Amino acid sequence: MDDTEYRELRENGFVQLPALATGDTLARLKSAAGRLEGLARDRTVSTGNFVLEAPGIGGWAAWQQGAEALTGVLRSADRIHEHVPEFDAVQRSLDLAGGPVARAVGGAGELVNAFLWAKPPVVGSAKPWHQDMAFAPPGFRTEGHGIMTIWIALEPATERNGCLEFIPGSHLLGLLPHTGDRERLPGEAPLARAVEPHVADEDLPRTAEPVAMPLEPGSAVMFDGLVLHRSAPNTTASEPRTAVSFVYKVTRPSWSRLEPAAACR
Repeated sequence: MDDTEYRELRENGFVQLPALATGDTLARLKSAAGRLEGLARDRTVSTGNFVLEAPGIGGWAAWQQGAEALTGVLRSADRIHEHVPEFDAVQRSLDLAGGPVARAVGGAGELVNAFLWAKPPVVGSAKPWHQDMAFAPPGFRTEGHGIMTIWIALEPATERNGCLEFIPGSHLLGLLPHTGDRERLPGEAPLARAVEPHVADEDLPRTAEPVAMPLEPGSAVMFDGLVLHRSAPNTTASEPRTAVSFVYKVTRPSWSRLEPAAACR
């Protein structure tokens, strides 16, 4: 990542990393994703680590409501580097923590989570506007730490099938209010109606227009934990969008702030 790309990340909150995982590395990620999907093949109920897609209401809401999901059709998976250690091996071989992450923030990151993001054709549900720092795990010192995520496309991510969208510069505005329901804990009763946590339209900054981030397989986008992002539903008939993301805890970047700006609309 050169100085121009670093400046783009600092100013916009995100930067594309073209052809980050190519050849054998991309094949390894795809193979690992296949093994992960195999672990979910017979699942009929969502859990914290495996969220199944559900037509109409989406995977997250179906999980929280205890509603019927599509057998084995993943919407997302959590802790994937623990379920399939090959994911961890690949991110280590690419030296993501000591390479692009370290160059971005001035020090190596620490892997704290990794995800599969599946958005199957026809039923692939949307992800609303949010900031990842709003979901920092317990014990995460937000006053001293930040998050840097590297999101790698395993299949073409397009505006048709739900590529990521960002609001440039929104990472400079602090942590914005999120509305919706928290994830229910194991043993808690299902919700009658679940609203996925998100930043409401009236709280979105009006400082810049959203920017779509189409990606070819193996290309990636790296983004700050405070930048607003979302993805639209996949309404295509035959264009799946599958990606993996690696989330790193970093020393809080010098440009970040936690308190919201007084006038960000």
